Amino acid sequence: MTGRYTGLGRVAAVVALVGALVTAAAVPGRPHAGDTRTWLAEPANLDRVKREISRYYGGHVDDGGHHHATQDSPWARRVAELVGQARAYLAARLAARVRQPAIVLDIDDTSEQTYDWSADRDFAFDAAAQRQAIADAAFPPVEPTRELANWASQHGVRVFFVTGRAEELAGSTAAGLRVHGFPEPAGLFLRPTRTPRPYLPCGLSCDTVAYKSGTRAFLEAQGNTIVLNLGDQDSDLAGGHAERAVKLPNPMYTIP
Repeated sequence: MTGRYTGLGRVAAVVALVGALVTAAAVPGRPHAGDTRTWLAEPANLDRVKREISRYYGGHVDDGGHHHATQDSPWARRVAELVGQARAYLAARLAARVRQPAIVLDIDDTSEQTYDWSADRDFAFDAAAQRQAIADAAFPPVEPTRELANWASQHGVRVFFVTGRAEELAGSTAAGLRVHGFPEPAGLFLRPTRTPRPYLPCGLSCDTVAYKSGTRAFLEAQGNTIVLNLGDQDSDLAGGHAERAVKLPNPMYTIP
């Protein structure tokens, strides 16, 4: 053979192919011998998942029809536990006289909670509505994170916020943090959308990990020791440049 079918070989191949197609068509929707595709079980029911999320946040609806999380919910207790552990670690590092200590905080669902706003919209994201909510300082503070930030600031720790919000939201974001009682930050960093940052090689096309880890590397280059990095997404924490990364729970969405 020279790499081409002979006449009989070609006929046999065609017959085999037709037979395979007929076999596949005979049982639609089911795997057959030689099928390498992955057949998945039915996913979780979306309405049930939304109800589970609401229970996790202790969600309730007020007389005006608006949703609210509660401070004694499973989510709130877990956040308090994790932030408490983080504060204990920070205190130990301060006792050890760590050089130029700093902490880095994400904002959405780390420093400010978006469950109420999201549940009001049946967990459907609306960018314009989000911008308005930020302008209105409508996202309530995550109390344990606010307490950590103020305690850290009072003990000489530099507090930096590194958020995935676009840079044009800098003014309203800073105002919202002040309204909610956070300390004046040593720095507030937003995702570059107009002006490239010289310390970010990815310019205006950074993904979350490149932007946030690159910003932390920049802060370290300024002499800061980032003792804690708090976020609610794996992408908030990936890439290193912090002694301890703390992942707060967020079952509502994922940011790669």
